[in-house]
Amino acid sequence: MESSGPSTAAPEFDVYGAMDWKDGVGTLPGSELKFRVNEFGVLEVITDEMEEERGKKAHATTTWSVPTAQEALSKEPVSKEETSWAQRGLVCVRCNRKGSVVDFLSDGLHCSERCLQQKQQDELKREGSRANGEALRRKRSRMTERLAEDMDSSMEIAEEDDEDYEEKESRRPARGATRGRRKRRGDAALLRYTVPYGGKKKAWCWASYLEQERAIAAPSKLFKEYQSFPQCKSGFRVGTRLEGIDPEHPSMYCVLTIAEVLGHRIRLHFDKYSDCYDFWVNSSSPDIHPVGWCEKTGHKLHPPKGMKDEEFSWSSYIKLNKIQTAPKALFQNQNMTVTPSGFRVGMKLEAIDKKNPSFICVATITDMVDSRFLVHFDNWDESYDYWCDATSPYIHPVSWSQENGRTLTTPPGYPDVKNFSWEKYLAETSSLPAPARAFKVKPPHSFQLNMKLEVVDKRNPALIRVATVVDTDDHRLRIHFDGWTDEYDYWIDADSPDIHPAGWCAKTGHPLQPHFPRHFMENCSR
Repeated sequence: MESSGPSTAAPEFDVYGAMDWKDGVGTLPGSELKFRVNEFGVLEVITDEMEEERGKKAHATTTWSVPTAQEALSKEPVSKEETSWAQRGLVCVRCNRKGSVVDFLSDGLHCSERCLQQKQQDELKREGSRANGEALRRKRSRMTERLAEDMDSSMEIAEEDDEDYEEKESRRPARGATRGRRKRRGDAALLRYTVPYGGKKKAWCWASYLEQERAIAAPSKLFKEYQSFPQCKSGFRVGTRLEGIDPEHPSMYCVLTIAEVLGHRIRLHFDKYSDCYDFWVNSSSPDIHPVGWCEKTGHKLHPPKGMKDEEFSWSSYIKLNKIQTAPKALFQNQNMTVTPSGFRVGMKLEAIDKKNPSFICVATITDMVDSRFLVHFDNWDESYDYWCDATSPYIHPVSWSQENGRTLTTPPGYPDVKNFSWEKYLAETSSLPAPARAFKVKPPHSFQLNMKLEVVDKRNPALIRVATVVDTDDHRLRIHFDGWTDEYDYWIDADSPDIHPAGWCAKTGHPLQPHFPRHFMENCSR
C-alpha cells in the first residue's frame, strides 16, 4: 500500500528518511559521508576532528532525567554557576557580563549574537584546520538561524493571552499554535529553562519555583519510559493520516488525521466528524497505528462519517483526497518486543469498573494487541471497556471476590443473581477462565507527598500544568494543580501517560501552564 497519495505540488524531500541511522549517526547509501543532528536540531557533517572533539566532550553529554529537589536545590556546592543561574541570573561565557534570562540568547550562555559569533570565531582559530573551519562556519550559520527561529517562537508564545487561551469554549489551542522545538539541555538546564508568560519580560522556571516553594521534583526514575523524556524528536506532521483507537469506544479503530502537533503530543481528528470529538495522545501512544494496520491484523476499521464499510479503502481514499499518511517508522509500537502472556481472547475474569471503582464485575477479554488486551464487562456498553496488561491492579482471576470478601457484580439481566457461581457461568457461556498464573503483581509506586511534576489537565487536555502529589495509594496519585483550589484535584494512575517529570515540557517543546504568584513573577522578570 502506498504511504502517500498524489499531490499537486512536488513532495518535500525527507533528508532524514533517505539516510541509514545507527547510534545517532546517519550515512547516505553510496557515500562515506557521516551526519548527525547537533544540539540545536541541525543536520551537520561529521569530520575526523569533530569526532575527536566529540569523544573529549562525551562526559558532558547529559541524560534527560530531571534532578530531584535534593539534586536541584542541594545545600552542597554542586556548581556556583548553577546557583548564579537560578538566583542571580546568567553569566556570558564570552564577556562575563551578568544578566537575567530575558537578556540572554536561548542557549543561556551568550548575552548577544556578537558574543556568540566571537566565541565561535575563537573556536575556529583554535582548530587551525581549513576543512574543519569550513564545517564549523556552516554550523555557526545554521545555528544562528535556528536560534533566531527559536527566539521568534518564544515571543509568539509569550504574547498570547493566557487567560483567553485557557477559557476557549472548544477547550483546545488554535490550529496555528507554534510548535515547540527540541533543545538539547542537561538536567539542571531543564529546570532553569524559562517559560514565557504574559509578555516579553515575564518568565517562569522550575528551579526558581522549587527553591521558592522549598519543594522537590519527583525523580525521573519514578516514571515509566513512555512518561519520561523522549530520546528523539517527534516526526509526526499535521495533516497526515493514521489509524487509532476511539478513546470513548476503546474497541473501535477509526480513520484519524493529525490536526495539531505540540512537542511530543498530537491532537487527532476523526475524519468527517466535528472537531469537538478531537483528542490528544502522546506520539509514543500504543493506541495509534500506521495506515493498513487494521487490515494486516484483522481488526475492523471504521470509515469516515458518511462512508459505508464496503465503500472505503485506503488506496482510493488517499488518491481521491490527495492526502499523505504518517510513516510507519514513527510508530513506536511497530518494533516492540511482545511478552508472552497466558491471556487469550474469550477468557473470563473479574475486573474493576474504572468509572465506578466500587464495582467488581464479570468481564471478558475481547481483543489482544501485543502485550495488552481489551477488558469488556459482560452485557455492558462498550464505552466501559479499557485496555490493560497482565500487571494491571484492576483485574483479578475468577472467584477473587469471593475469596477476598468482596461483592461481585453479575452481568445485567442475568436470571439467577443470588445463586451466581463461576463454574455454572463458565459452562453456560462455554468459556474458559483466565489462569491465575497469568496475572502479574505490579509493585507499588514510589511517589511521595508534595512531589512536583507536570500533568495533563483532564478537563482541558490541550494543557499541561504544574502539579503536586497530595495523596497516594499503591497504584494511584491524587493530583493538585498549583494555584488552583482543591476542588479540581483528582486521582490518576501512577502509570498514566498523562504525567511527566519536571522539565518534560521544556525538553519536548510543549507549552507549560505554571502557577504565577506575583512576587515570584517579579523575581523571575528582573
